[in-house]
Amino acid sequence: MNLGPSRTIAAIALLAMVPGFLGCWSFQTGPKRFEFAEATPSRASAKAILRVNEAGIPWGNGEIGPAIREALLSRGVFREVYYPVEPIDPPTTVVEVIGLGDADEAVAWALIAATATGYFLFLPAPVMPYFQGYEAELEVRVIRADRPSQSFRVDSRASIVHACFASPSAYVPGVRSSLIENLTQQVAAGVEDLGPY
Repeated sequence: MNLGPSRTIAAIALLAMVPGFLGCWSFQTGPKRFEFAEATPSRASAKAILRVNEAGIPWGNGEIGPAIREALLSRGVFREVYYPVEPIDPPTTVVEVIGLGDADEAVAWALIAATATGYFLFLPAPVMPYFQGYEAELEVRVIRADRPSQSFRVDSRASIVHACFASPSAYVPGVRSSLIENLTQQVAAGVEDLGPY
């Protein structure tokens, strides 16, 4: 059976692309969805200032502060949350959040996997896993004029396993957004538990 030169080239190109696509898989674990009681927005009457220091979270990209503000408002903990600008005549309640986090890659394993992949001419690339982990811990302090300050901690973590040719743009945004959502819901529930305001 003679396929002809153009069909032969197309068949070879297709067969050459299949191993490349096999090396593009990824999956993630964690964080688990945070379970909380239903919010009751109508009961909110207090105002608060929110101060967030997320400089210790390298993957946060400044998204944690606005997400916490939105979670506090949507759960009905406060009627108004001033963030990032504080008003001239400030309310008596201040919520301070300090974040620390890490984005970690198993470097020793990555070197072994990269060496094996190169040594065997990319044959193990479709099945050779690479590991990454993201984690964050937030310390939350609620300061009120009429009571001593109260504090609590929340944390969340996620792990990713991916192949050599998997694109980070396919999985990193999802991991970051699920971690941020988990953290902000925990913060809002914790602040709500310290109420009423």
